[in-house]
Amino acid sequence: MKLFYRGVSYEAESSTLEVTEGEIGGMYRGQAWRTHTPKQSRRRVVAPVELTYRGAPYRR
Repeated sequence: MKLFYRGVSYEAESSTLEVTEGEIGGMYRGQAWRTHTPKQSRRRVVAPVELTYRGAPYRR
């Protein structure tokens, strides 16, 4: 999809995620809503980052 922001155009990357429909989570305005659980985990392994704030080092 082509988008524009402040005169600059860019292409948006669409993401798809397969989910399984779970049990009924509750009611909203008379309609039941269900929970959804992703079929695969999309967690990324993030390496620790060493940062400095006003001269004090810390890790994230």
